[in-house]
Amino acid sequence: MRKVVPSVFTLGNLLCGFLAVINTIEGSFVTAAWWIIIAGIFDALDGKVARLTGGSSEFGVEFDSIADVVSFGIAPAVLIHSYILTGTGGIGYFLAFGYLAAGAIRLARFNITATTGKKYYFTGMPIPSAAGILASFILFTENVWGGLANFDIAVVVLVLTSLAMVSGFKYAVLPKVSFNTTAETIRSVWFLALIVMVIRFPDEVFFPTGILYLLSGPAKYISAPALSHVVNHVFHKADGR
Repeated sequence: MRKVVPSVFTLGNLLCGFLAVINTIEGSFVTAAWWIIIAGIFDALDGKVARLTGGSSEFGVEFDSIADVVSFGIAPAVLIHSYILTGTGGIGYFLAFGYLAAGAIRLARFNITATTGKKYYFTGMPIPSAAGILASFILFTENVWGGLANFDIAVVVLVLTSLAMVSGFKYAVLPKVSFNTTAETIRSVWFLALIVMVIRFPDEVFFPTGILYLLSGPAKYISAPALSHVVNHVFHKADGR
């Protein structure tokens, strides 16, 4: 039973992906976007439940990846193509499939490097985050921009999320809520405030937050050498060199 319970949440993830595809086919793009976001909640819960119950297993890892390919690979690719790439011919197919392929590669790479220990960062943006960005783009476009979907912006977002998944950039994991130290308290309060803002204003906040997360990987890569240079310079000065 300890191994079955997490798989129930994974099954919920898979169901949401299926419903997202069905709603996309029916032209209910906003509803499809919400099903992808709900799938992300199930995906976050199945891992936590597995750790809490001690029900982690190889089957669970493989089942989770299969569900993720559907909910965060196929569903967003079909959604974004149907929403804004229809009529673009081969380029639309190429961009949508490129996203799906990048997501599948990201999952395969994660599976061969996955550990049950504590994760300090992700190598490459996780596919649920990429799917969330595409889904929130639909919500932002429909409910904030009044349905004025911009083809160029959609293509840029699609290409960047695809590249981020297969990149070597480091992306932060969800912070653990803790108030043991000042730094943990500040981080936890900020994280909880962000969750409240997303719940209260999902259409307005979700997409910009996703873009900031998308850009955080390259930003860390660019800033790390510069920071290292500054630190070395300071210590060299201190040593009189």
